[in-house]
Amino acid sequence: MIQFILIIVISYCSAANNVSLGYDFGQYYSRVRIFEYNDYSDVKLLKFNIYGPTKLANWFISINQDGKCDNYFANIHYDLQNGAYSLIAPLNESFPDTYVTKRHDLIKTVFNRTVSNSTVQLRNPLRGTWFATVFVERLTTDSKSKKSSGGCNFYLTTWLDYQALSVSLTLSLDQPLQIFLSNNTSIVYASYYTSPGNPRLSILSEWLSPCDVTILGRINGLPDFYQYDYQTVCKNGSCVIETNQLSAFVWIYFQISVNNTSCLNNSIRGSLLVQSTECLYHSIGDTCIKSYPTQRVMFTAYYNFLYIPVNRNSNTSSMILNGNDSSIYSYEFIVDDRNIGGTIHLDFEARLKSHVQSNVNVSILGCVSKHQPRRYRDCEIDYRIYIKQNSPVTRSLPYPEIALWYLTLEYICNGSMNDCDNASLALTFQISSSSCTREQCGTYGVCRILTSQQNIFSVCTCIAGYRGYGCTDSSYSYASKYLPSVLFLTLSNLMFIPAIIVAIYYHLYIEALVYFFNMFFSTFYHACDQDLHKFCMFKYDGLQLSDFIGSYSSFVITLITLSIVPRAVKAFLFVLGLLVCVTINSRDRFDNLQFIGLISITFSFTIVTWVTVSIKKRRLQPSLKRLLWITPGLVLAIIGLVLFVVVETEDNYWYIHSLWHILMATSILFFIPKKIEQNRRQIQTSNLEPNEHKLSTHAVNRGATLLDEE
Repeated sequence: MIQFILIIVISYCSAANNVSLGYDFGQYYSRVRIFEYNDYSDVKLLKFNIYGPTKLANWFISINQDGKCDNYFANIHYDLQNGAYSLIAPLNESFPDTYVTKRHDLIKTVFNRTVSNSTVQLRNPLRGTWFATVFVERLTTDSKSKKSSGGCNFYLTTWLDYQALSVSLTLSLDQPLQIFLSNNTSIVYASYYTSPGNPRLSILSEWLSPCDVTILGRINGLPDFYQYDYQTVCKNGSCVIETNQLSAFVWIYFQISVNNTSCLNNSIRGSLLVQSTECLYHSIGDTCIKSYPTQRVMFTAYYNFLYIPVNRNSNTSSMILNGNDSSIYSYEFIVDDRNIGGTIHLDFEARLKSHVQSNVNVSILGCVSKHQPRRYRDCEIDYRIYIKQNSPVTRSLPYPEIALWYLTLEYICNGSMNDCDNASLALTFQISSSSCTREQCGTYGVCRILTSQQNIFSVCTCIAGYRGYGCTDSSYSYASKYLPSVLFLTLSNLMFIPAIIVAIYYHLYIEALVYFFNMFFSTFYHACDQDLHKFCMFKYDGLQLSDFIGSYSSFVITLITLSIVPRAVKAFLFVLGLLVCVTINSRDRFDNLQFIGLISITFSFTIVTWVTVSIKKRRLQPSLKRLLWITPGLVLAIIGLVLFVVVETEDNYWYIHSLWHILMATSILFFIPKKIEQNRRQIQTSNLEPNEHKLSTHAVNRGATLLDEE
């Protein structure tokens, strides 16, 4: 309520200055959780709209955090992009070679996580849709533990407000507009909305004062002396601005001002006139470029489009060019919010139709441009395309910007006039769109369609250490060592076989069954939990649950086996322990506290039985010899736990987790009681004392733990 009242007050105060504040309450995002960046699927995409010419836009940012964040050093990225999703590579991931990664109107902002409140301010921002890309960049070179995620959580609250300027002067074609400048109105703004047809425009201005008048022009945004597309100074009372061909449906804003304020002691009067210059295509010296419209054909899959030329009379997707044809061809295609989450592909293939001398080089020069067609010489370097004869060429625009785009093509030949006239080049091209990449992320990636705050986009989720937009960056790939690592990880579970054999030998069948269960499901769970060539017996979640239950149960059963209680009591405790393991893993199998609690209770119970029997028998139980035999197993188990909890990271997971399997399985060999020797000793004693034998056979079953242990 307080914020709403504040907005009304500010709006009222600003009205006196002919500046109104624009607000969109749908652009308020509250407590959005943001995540650490591993790939593009981790970012949050937020959409904002600026509906008119704006003097000032403020994005207010508030960061809250909870959890263990004291030792979590990170930066918060808040990147703003006009008309497109930001194309970023914070981990220095590479893009496919044929991808154009240069962006227009991208503002990158980074601030430390300790800064709870911040503001991103833009002067004279472009109108239209802005997208914020937000993520957390962790500042550490250390390898991340697989169990360290979730310790620190970040939440973002952000909103936009902007000062929208009311531009009342609107230019119309061939209709002069009167302009007045004075001390009260030293700067005047005017606007013009372009129409279809790609005409060239001339903006004529005449003034009744000898003072210099500066006119600045800018597409889709208010101009100033630092941001403008067109500039002229009216000296001696007149001036003109010539524009190249512009696409339809864009706004051009003009700022008219006088640098010498003394000229404004008396009001000065002038006029603006917009005229369209007719293009004479194919004429010598004419710089106009004829554009062919295209029609976007949509398919069922996300971002799967094909652009087809509308003009059927000219086969514009396949043409033959030679030195006699001096034409420049341009093709117009639209990008809007229906395909900004995919990738635009431009494919070319040029074939030489006639024989030419080897010293004659025939090629096609292309340019991809926004808002207006451009020739190769005027094209941005990253958007130039050089098409050689008899060679295919591909260019791709990931997450393209919303606009009318133009593909301009022109023929070039460096030979003599006679050679070039006879050198015909057949050019075939296609403009299409797809989700992710054309190869759908290739061998080492999976294409996914995701939604972030109702913004849909496609992204490659890479595997086997590959990174980048198309999963082509192999700088951290482990594909070459993948098979040995997987074999080591899965086959290390076979170290449970000795423990299983020993348990069966001593008639500890329950223990042997649990160890076999653990070995079996751990092996097949890790075989399923792979990026490449996975083998899943059944659903991954079921295998994971079985593996966790088996691991928990092995700890519990082993500790209960070490306790000194009758076998019947142990059988009851085995069942109880298994039920508890199933229950807590069904609740949350990743909760380390419940695992620590379960092991602590079981271990404490075992120690209590040792102490109780030792006090009752008045001698150490288990015996010193037995404790010395247990000690190596305890050391192996402690080493395994340290490796698992402290040393294991995402980088060394394959090897450290395999060692964890080996150490824990080996330690069991030292924990298993030697039941057969105890039973044989009991039988020998009973032969000497028959009466005691009759009593003992009712009290002790085969395989039971005796209270006297060596």
